[in-house]
Amino acid sequence: MDVDAYGEGLIGLGLARKTIAVYVLMVDRAERWCVANELELAELRPSQVVAFVETLPKTKSSRAQARAALGAYWRLCDRQDGPERAIRVPRRPRMRCRALDDHTAAVLASLARRRGDREGLAVLLGLYAGLRRAEIASLRWRQIDGGWLTVLGKGDVERSIPLHPVLVEALGAFRRCHPAEGPHGRDWIFPGRFGGPVNPTTVWGWVRDLSRTAGLDPVATHVLRHTALAVANDNTHDLRAVQELAGHARPETTAGYTRVLGARLEQTVRAIAYGGEECA
Repeated sequence: MDVDAYGEGLIGLGLARKTIAVYVLMVDRAERWCVANELELAELRPSQVVAFVETLPKTKSSRAQARAALGAYWRLCDRQDGPERAIRVPRRPRMRCRALDDHTAAVLASLARRRGDREGLAVLLGLYAGLRRAEIASLRWRQIDGGWLTVLGKGDVERSIPLHPVLVEALGAFRRCHPAEGPHGRDWIFPGRFGGPVNPTTVWGWVRDLSRTAGLDPVATHVLRHTALAVANDNTHDLRAVQELAGHARPETTAGYTRVLGARLEQTVRAIAYGGEECA
């Protein structure tokens, strides 16, 4: 099976476009390695698979991609004993919440609101909606309706979230300063230079630049998302609602974005009582 046929097979399996692109690149790399070593990809033995994987970066993501991509390849070849399990994938380290502390978040939010420009709005979308940088970059005005925002997230999964009052104000002010262009109005909230939206990397740069202006260490866009989700959970104790806000498929993923504040941990410890004892 050549790479083109493999790509068609993945489309038939209903995989997402980005996933297909990653898998095709991996199989193409494996195919070129096999040619260089006079081997057939469809017939690789486990030891040969291990030898190929040693040419990849020693990261969890690259190993996981190799296992998934090659496993799909051998299944499409009707090979029943595909040796993809010879690829050892390191366990995912426990996720650590990277939320900003309240003071730092307040300083950043205050500056973003005062500026009222695209950099400030991007920061506010991270802090008050918990959006990823790609979601911020690709926002369209049509996604806002009646105080709600429809977001197209990872895997093209759509979710709707209510807009925070701070965002309602900021988006309204931003649009007044950037009136609609053309007969149908400008669609992208952050238009790029070539007709589409800005690149997500541009949003990443905006957030870092604004954080430096605020006198802080550079802040990554995803840290804003961590902060929004952590604070939402701190104040509501409703992990299920925070999961909906984040657009996560599993609550375990959302839990990695939350934190246990010292006061809550103390309350938890004091809640341990036995035999009619009163909690302190």
